[in-house]
Amino acid sequence: MLFQCGLFRIRQREILVLPFGSTPLQKALQEGVPLISQHTAYRFDSFLVDPVAWKLFRREREIHLEPTVLRLLVYLISNRDRLVSRQELMNTVWADTVVSDSALSKAVARVRKALGDDSSAPRYLETVHTQGYRFIAEVEEIELDEQPAPTSGSDRTPILRRSVLSAIAVGILLILLLLFWPDTPDQGRPQAGEIESLAVLPLANLTGDPEQDYFVEGLQEVLITELSRNSGLRVTSRQSTIRYRGSDKPMPNIAEELGVDALIEGSALRLGDQVEVALQLIYGRTDEHLWAQRYERDARYVFDMLSEAAATISVVTQPGPEEPVGTPMPSGQRMEPVDPEASQSYLRGLFHLNRFGPNSFQLAIEQLQKAIEIEPGFQPAWGSLAVAHLMLAYYGDAPPDQTVEKARLAAMKALELDESTFIGHAALGWIRLFVRDWPGACQSFQEALRLNPSHTLSLHGDADCLMLTGRMEESIAQVRKAQLLDPFTPMSNMPVAFHLFMMHRYDEAAAEALALRERIPGYSVHWLLGLVYWQQGLLDKALEEERKELEWRKENELLTALDEGRATGGPMGAMRAIAEALVLKSRTEYVDPFRIAAIYARAGEAEEALYWLERAVDRGSLELIYITVRPEFDPLREDQRFRDLVQRAGLLRVETD
Repeated sequence: MLFQCGLFRIRQREILVLPFGSTPLQKALQEGVPLISQHTAYRFDSFLVDPVAWKLFRREREIHLEPTVLRLLVYLISNRDRLVSRQELMNTVWADTVVSDSALSKAVARVRKALGDDSSAPRYLETVHTQGYRFIAEVEEIELDEQPAPTSGSDRTPILRRSVLSAIAVGILLILLLLFWPDTPDQGRPQAGEIESLAVLPLANLTGDPEQDYFVEGLQEVLITELSRNSGLRVTSRQSTIRYRGSDKPMPNIAEELGVDALIEGSALRLGDQVEVALQLIYGRTDEHLWAQRYERDARYVFDMLSEAAATISVVTQPGPEEPVGTPMPSGQRMEPVDPEASQSYLRGLFHLNRFGPNSFQLAIEQLQKAIEIEPGFQPAWGSLAVAHLMLAYYGDAPPDQTVEKARLAAMKALELDESTFIGHAALGWIRLFVRDWPGACQSFQEALRLNPSHTLSLHGDADCLMLTGRMEESIAQVRKAQLLDPFTPMSNMPVAFHLFMMHRYDEAAAEALALRERIPGYSVHWLLGLVYWQQGLLDKALEEERKELEWRKENELLTALDEGRATGGPMGAMRAIAEALVLKSRTEYVDPFRIAAIYARAGEAEEALYWLERAVDRGSLELIYITVRPEFDPLREDQRFRDLVQRAGLLRVETD
């Protein structure tokens, strides 16, 4: 080629400039000869690709493609004898530019559209799942003496000459305009302070190995955690971004659905002792790329790398008064190197902790303990271990008296290693809540939220503190904040409806639960709807929801009890039968006594309800903290035995409207 193009930045704008002062180009223009000498082009079917002119033709008609997309096509054709990996394409086609896995997929889709190809029955471009692409059409290499044109038989030299001269003239004009045109705000790019919320989309696993999903998901979780430390940013929870894994939905649509200003997408790759993470920041409103960076570190420094990335993104999204948007970021807070094996166990632990499935909490505990054995001073593992023990108890998978103390010890160790760890304060807050230390719990949650304002678990804990001390409206405000941070996760959406239920605002609670079911299809809200309808006196309707809940949980023995009890004793008989079935079950495995007490209360069995509430006090049931606000127990509140239980449990009496 006679010349190369250059990319320049002028007053925050990028322009492409073609140099015109070279002797070969001057001579070519003076003599009126074609600028493109003989060169090789590629022909397949009715298509012709000219890699010098950078054009694609079909039956002599030009098909317009973006330069990057055309480079991708040329590279695949020129390497048609082999499988080209996704990573190779991103490294080669985009050169020094950081690009996401999603961007590559979109470019491939544009190639297929231009060729009229079908990914399910490819004629030209074959996809090898998780690995890369192969150009499969037969290609003929031909020699061209000049640039093809849409019209055959014409004099191409004058046209080419005029085009080049025109391009030069236009280029000069553009430069002059950029240099001397008055400054005006860029309507597309965000101004300083406009990015107040963002979401980190699932990172692409470039290894192609599903066994490495835990590693990639863990990196995403850690990055979210580091970003959440910025008090000026609202960062969406990972649980609400899972649904966009592998999605080709436009970025503006995703940003709108998540309710955020900006998105981060990227990829991760681990090869031996090296970890590579590529990230880019995208403005949701316009799909404009604001920043991109590729990081490559020894696996021991992976958490330090993510801390640095978070620090940079914070500067880019929320610059100071002297820093324009896009200022290169300084290094984040330095983090100590971590043994790679400990890192892997920790990330596996986070993977299981976020699953909320059968045995997931126990699996998380095993991995986190392994990480601590390898690296005893690994503070994040201690904090997550405390949360895992609490979840194990809270969801009824283990007796609280066996797990809460383990959680307390882990939380205290995390705080001993680093008193500024928000997860340690959050875990300690829940522990204090469960032992009815309201002031201490509220203090811990507030400290956790100071350190990480986007931590939904702390927001839920603080909301419970507010509710249990009579500040009901403030509690609703906190659970709604958590809902905003996590719009597609049941764990952050159900508390809104549940708090409304405990405030005796049944119509609002039902509406919220039904809206949740629409927003998160497949998630069960039958349990809560059953409670609401029962309190409204709609007993048959409540039983139908209860039945659906038991079907969803696959609790077949309870389902049988419900049907048999309903047949002989109506709705009240159904509740009694379910409670009796749970009592029988409790003889062979742990069943939260509070659950049994609540069902007996709905059945109108005051004596049995009080008996099981006493058992709940003895076993340290975590649900016991709600005894003063759960509507099922309203008929018992004037009974002196109930008051004695409340006092014995160290619970405050909270009056509701």
